[in-house]
Amino acid sequence: MDMPDDQANWFLPDPADSFSDAPSLETEFLQTQLAVIEAYLQRFPCEQRDFRALAWIEAHAGAYRQQWQAQAASRQGCRLSVRVC
Repeated sequence: MDMPDDQANWFLPDPADSFSDAPSLETEFLQTQLAVIEAYLQRFPCEQRDFRALAWIEAHAGAYRQQWQAQAASRQGCRLSVRVC
């Protein structure tokens, strides 16, 4: 029997929760990052853009991963805080 007040279930996803906003938020995040890379690449000749894009991604991947993780954790925290309250 699932009891709504059971503290063990506070951190488990509720089947009734809607995750429909997660893909759109991730898509928006990726589109923003793509726009930043494309703007950066505009200053280079076409034949250098693939190399420069990979170098840019390598140089910035760690920071963007941390940013994405913070956003994902924030979204998860919001869902958890709603269930806890």
